[in-house]
Amino acid sequence: MEGPVGDPKHVVSGPGYVRTMYSAGTGLVMGTFYGACQAAWFPDTGGTSKFHTISRTMLRPAMWAAITAGAFTATQCSMEAARNETQDHWNSLVAGAVGGGVIGMTTGKPNIVIATAIGMGLFMTAVDLSGAKTVYDEDYLDHKRNGLLPKQHKESDTLAALKELYPKFKDL
Repeated sequence: MEGPVGDPKHVVSGPGYVRTMYSAGTGLVMGTFYGACQAAWFPDTGGTSKFHTISRTMLRPAMWAAITAGAFTATQCSMEAARNETQDHWNSLVAGAVGGGVIGMTTGKPNIVIATAIGMGLFMTAVDLSGAKTVYDEDYLDHKRNGLLPKQHKESDTLAALKELYPKFKDL
């Protein structure tokens, strides 16, 4: 793995099974979070027991998110391996289509499976073609994100004039 995990430009590298497990684990965490929010928002979804209700509202989204992320990454790694480690937009197109197909399978309708596969494949291709740099001014974004301020604050001329006019408040 390159870079710290909290870094927005963190890249998972290594063998395909490591990348797939990492993605599936991330999907599991995100799906669990989504399911927990859903369970908190709609606490009385019904069911025969509390476990049945929790498994319906929390574990189901977690399972689908993990399967989707794992299928996407496994397909992308398989495409790279089949094409001599070529990393281009075709990998994202096919992997996006597989991931979109998994998302569409949650409905159980073949026409929605096909539509989400095509849509997600095109979307992931567009994301891949736009590149890793999706921000126009990275320096401004770093300043905004990290809050880098100058060591010495420079007052405006208006504020300096007011402090001269009211010396009682000059130390504020």
